This record gives sequence, structure tokens and C-alpha cells, in this order.
Amino acid sequence: MKKYFLLYGLFLIISLSGCGNSDDSPPSPPTAVTLVFPEENSACTEGVVNTSNPSTSTITFEWNASENTDTYQLSIRNLTTRNTETYTSNTPFMEVALERGVPYSWFVTSLNTSTNELVNSNTWKFYNAGERAINYPPFPADLLEPKSGATLYESNNTIYFSWNGTDIDNDISGFELLLGPNDPPTISVATNITEESYTYSLLTTPGIYYWQIISTDSQGNSSISEVSQFKIE
Repeated sequence: MKKYFLLYGLFLIISLSGCGNSDDSPPSPPTAVTLVFPEENSACTEGVVNTSNPSTSTITFEWNASENTDTYQLSIRNLTTRNTETYTSNTPFMEVALERGVPYSWFVTSLNTSTNELVNSNTWKFYNAGERAINYPPFPADLLEPKSGATLYESNNTIYFSWNGTDIDNDISGFELLLGPNDPPTISVATNITEESYTYSLLTTPGIYYWQIISTDSQGNSSISEVSQFKIE
């Protein structure tokens, strides 16, 4: 009987030890997807025009499936109105109806219900092609420096601005820098800038300032970026 209890006790120790190590590892976070379609900086002509509303067409967004992912969140931003719509999908593709002749950006978020972690893909831009479009305006520029919310100091005497401009037709002819204390800014401090950067002599007083970039192509088409702000002390 004593031998039986010793064997039973050893069995309990081994069993409890095994249970303690069975599933203690945290769930693996999802990985980022790779975007496939619509392609980056492209004119999407594959949309199916909606017969009931010809000003819109339906596009099938596609991306490669990611690991450890339960659902995907597709985010599409209208770069003209600045409005963003989000859609949830259990598959690596989704059909969405969009306005034609409008620039958009899009990215996909990978989610896993077992963890609070999430991860975003890269962001791509495209034009949803309109009727008989021959030349497309530039995409609104991405503002890089100064970073939104940054604090600069009056003693530096200059402000360095930089941005990224893209265009399907690759014919951007120049940029214009708008700067001022109002949102949106209304003061044009430099025009016909041919580079994606500009150094401005600091002639402003301390305070909060806003800036934008207007991109213009060789056909006279233009687009305006979103507003970014910084503070001077």
C-alpha cells in the first residue's frame, strides 16, 4: 500500500508539471500583409462601372494573406475629401465601390482575436480612373519635415521643409509652399520649387504655424496636401 501511494504521488507531480508547461506561451502576433492591387502610384482602370451610378466603379482590393491573422481591416482614404472608410474582411480581398476620377490611398491592418497587437501594411496610392482620363493630377504631397507637432526654436534662424511628391504621369513641374498662423495657411512663401525641400529664413514670431504644399504638373493640374503644424519657441 505504501508503494502504491508513492507511485500515485509521483504520478500527480508529473501530471501537474506537464499541465503547467502546456500552453503558457503568449499568442503570436499577426504579421503585416503585402499589398497586391490596386498597384502603387497607378491609374486603376479595372474597376467595374456601376450601371445604377456610373460615377462610381467597383474595385477588388487584393493583398497576400498574413500569418497569425483572424481578420483584416481595409482602410481607404479619399485624398480629395480626406475621408477614410474602413471595411472588415475574413479573406485577403474585398470589393469596394469608389468614386471615379478620384485619388485614394489604402492600407490593410492584420488583427488576431487572441492578442491586442495589430500591424499595418505599407500605404499605397492610386487613382480610380475616370472617363477618358488622359493626364492625372499629382497625388497630394506627403509632408515629412517639420514633423506634425514638432517644436522649433527661433534661435535656429531657418526652417527646413521637406515633402514627397508623386505623380502617375511623372510630370510634376513644381511645388508651392503655403505657410502661416491660420489653418489652412494662406501665405505663399515660395513658388516654382523644383526640389522636394525648401529652407525658409526664420522671420516669424513664436507661436503655432501651419503649412501645406501645392503640387503642379506640366499640364497645369494641381493638388494640395493635408495641413501640418509646428510650434516655434
